[in-house]
Amino acid sequence: MNTYTVIMLGPSGSGKTVFLASMYKKLSTQGEHGFFLEIDGAEKRKRLNNIYTQIAVDEKWPKGTTYSEISEWTFTCRVQTENLPIYSACKFAYLDYAGGRLTDEMEEEDAAFESKLKEAETMLGLLDGQRLSALMRNEKLGKLWAINDLPNMLHVMQNNDKPIHFVISKWDIVQGNFTLEQIRDRLLQIEEFSNLVKVRNKKGTPVRLIPVSAVGMGFAKLQPDGSMAITGELPQPFHVEVPLACILPDMIQSQLEELMRKKEEELSKPLEDKADLSFWDKLGQVFGGGLKILQNIQQLLPKKYQFAEDILKKMIEYAEEPAQKKQEAAVKKTDELRREQAASLKAVSDEETALKHVINCFLSIRNKLDHTFPESDITLL
Repeated sequence: MNTYTVIMLGPSGSGKTVFLASMYKKLSTQGEHGFFLEIDGAEKRKRLNNIYTQIAVDEKWPKGTTYSEISEWTFTCRVQTENLPIYSACKFAYLDYAGGRLTDEMEEEDAAFESKLKEAETMLGLLDGQRLSALMRNEKLGKLWAINDLPNMLHVMQNNDKPIHFVISKWDIVQGNFTLEQIRDRLLQIEEFSNLVKVRNKKGTPVRLIPVSAVGMGFAKLQPDGSMAITGELPQPFHVEVPLACILPDMIQSQLEELMRKKEEELSKPLEDKADLSFWDKLGQVFGGGLKILQNIQQLLPKKYQFAEDILKKMIEYAEEPAQKKQEAAVKKTDELRREQAASLKAVSDEETALKHVINCFLSIRNKLDHTFPESDITLL
C-alpha cells in the first residue's frame, strides 16, 4: 500500500492543525464520500478530536506547532463494503511544519525540512481567510500578510515542482463579502504569487485555490472589532475533504507533463503544439497511439502511480479538460460519477479494488469543486 506525502505550509496561526482536525472530523466515518480515514495511533486520534472539541465547544484555538517540531499525521483511506469487510486503499502523510520556519530568521536552512519537501507529492499552503479579507479591504493586517507571510511561503514553494493547493481557511466569514474569483484576482495582482502561477502553468503543474471552513457556515460571525462570535450552531466542516481528493489526480497530471518534457529533451526538439491538439493527442506523440498508449505510460510512471489502466485513463481525461470548460463538463459528469462510485463500491474485495473505488470517490469530489468553484483551477495561459 502506497503512502503519499503532503507538506503543509503556513505562518503561525494559519490553522494547519485545525484543518487536519476538521478533515478527520468530516471523514472519520464513511458517508456520502464513499470512504473514511483512520489515523495512525490512538494518541493522535484523541488529540485531533480534542482540538476540534476545543474549537467547536470551548471556543479555543490550539497552540501553534512549536518551532522545532515537525508533526506528522498519517491517515489511511479505508472502504467499508456493503457486506461489512473493510479494506485499506492508500495512505496520506501530512507534515505540519511550524509557521516560524517560514517567517523567523534562521542562520541556515534545515536539512530535514528540505529533504521532506523534495519527497512530497503535494504542497498545501494555508491562506488565512481573515487576513485575506483584510487585504481585500486594504487594511493593515492584510497588507502585512501580503508583504511578509505570503512571500515567505511562496519562496519555499518555488523550490519544489509538485502541485500546489492553496487552501483558504475561514471561508464561512469570507463568502458573504467576497467571491473566490475576486480573491483569486486580488492574489494575482501580487507579483510573487502571479510569477509562481505562471511558472507552474508553463510546466503543466496544477495550482488550486480551495475555499474551506473548519466549522462550516453559520457557526461564527466576524465582529466589527475583528473578533469571532459563536452563534450556537453545530459545526459542519465545509470542503475540508477537497484538498485530499485532488492530490492523486493532480499528481498524475504533473507526472505526465514531466514525462513529456523529458521526451522533448531526448528528441532535442519540441513536440507538435497545435491549438486543436488534445492532451491525449500530445500523449500519443510521446508514448505512441493505439491500445498500448496506457501500457507505455504505465512503464514510465513511478511505481506508486502505476494505477489500473481504467483508473489511469479516467484521471488523464480529467487532466485533459480545459480550465474554461470544467464547469460545463462537471455538470454532465455528476450522474455518471455517482453511478461509477456506487458500482466500484460493490466491486471492492481487496486493496487494489479499494484503491479504484477511492480514486472514483476523489474524482467525484473534484468534479463537485469544478462545478461549484470553476475558478479554483488557476490557469493563466
